[in-house]
Amino acid sequence: MRKLLLLAGLLAVVGLLVYNFSGTSVAPPADPAYAERIRLARQQKDNAFRTAATSPIPVAQRAAFGGLRYFRPDAAYRVTAQLTRAAVLAPLPLALTGGSADAYAQWGTAAFELGGKAQKLVLLQRQGVGANPNELFVPFTDPTNGQQTYAAGRYLDVALPPADASTIELDFNTAYSPFCAYNHAYSCPKPPADNRLTVPVLAGEQQVPL
Repeated sequence: MRKLLLLAGLLAVVGLLVYNFSGTSVAPPADPAYAERIRLARQQKDNAFRTAATSPIPVAQRAAFGGLRYFRPDAAYRVTAQLTRAAVLAPLPLALTGGSADAYAQWGTAAFELGGKAQKLVLLQRQGVGANPNELFVPFTDPTNGQQTYAAGRYLDVALPPADASTIELDFNTAYSPFCAYNHAYSCPKPPADNRLTVPVLAGEQQVPL
């Protein structure tokens, strides 16, 4: 019994040391049903990138394409944000990586906490040709860019919330890289300066070497 107590105490001390050195606790995993939905969506995207005519993967590389790289689904990166709608849709053109700009408007903002720090993102809506009135576009950057994730930032697509909603869900497990991350022939919108998150987002798609 004494040995068991000593072992339990040793494990507790080790756990405390790990916590102190890491500065954070282990994030809760996503629930199994949700994680499976994420897995299936990622599998479908890999298949599309491998076979679809619209794939950004260069034709000569598709046969050898082994799939995208992702972070493990993590409930800590699925946040409920406070929603503020803009009084009017103010134009906010997004510069493209290849020059010129695409027409977007600032639909509102989402305020939330991530990693214990307050964050805010501008919610955009595409204007003109190709616009989806039922979807918001959330391009963002974070400290992982150029290391674990694509250097120019990543994107979220979010369903337009109901008219009476005061919150909006941002699921960074669904964050994805623009097509120009896989093929330099594409020109992609750059995230606005206001959409810089101050904490690393270890969720969604990781960087894939070209």
